[in-house]
Amino acid sequence: MNNVYDILIKSINQQENLLAQFKGKLTLIVNISSKCGYKPRCSPLWSYARTSRHLWELQQIHNEFKESGFSVIGIPCNQFGKMEPSSNEQIYEFIKKNYQYVNFPISEKIDVNGSNEHELFSFLKGKERRRYSDTKADGTAKAAEGQNLAGQAMNRIPHNYEKFLVGRDGQVIMRFNWRDMPLDKEPVIMGSNFTIKELIIESLG
Repeated sequence: MNNVYDILIKSINQQENLLAQFKGKLTLIVNISSKCGYKPRCSPLWSYARTSRHLWELQQIHNEFKESGFSVIGIPCNQFGKMEPSSNEQIYEFIKKNYQYVNFPISEKIDVNGSNEHELFSFLKGKERRRYSDTKADGTAKAAEGQNLAGQAMNRIPHNYEKFLVGRDGQVIMRFNWRDMPLDKEPVIMGSNFTIKELIIESLG
């Protein structure tokens, strides 16, 4: 597979081949969670606010450039703090009820790391694989969780809301981490030359 848009993945309401409709377009592919459960470190209200900000900014950037051949694509995942534990149907209904402004496309729930990671994220992260596992404190499954293991991608996803800008040719242009927000006016990560919005504008030409 040499093009993101040829990879098979269903929409959250189980429509086949979600990505095919974006061939020839620019996309921002983001692993999302609808329930950023930061408790007990903060209140449910603050947890909701954190999730709301991520989804609201993604929707704003989607709205701003969708008529120019751009789309955000959300990919639910439950691998970070168990923040997306529900079924596809429940996730869809929860987003529809609690984040009514969200209308960018959303896929079925998948794994983005590990032995069951979806082909989409294997492609986005790159072909280089680890040849051996990191040393763990012990041999338990809990100790292995979240480790860099043999056979996994070198560039594993560390958190919810990792963002990949993908070009019209289906190739990754740039990867942004969860701290890079779509409406940032300056790059957050040291050494980055673009904000997400700046690079969208540059890539759309």
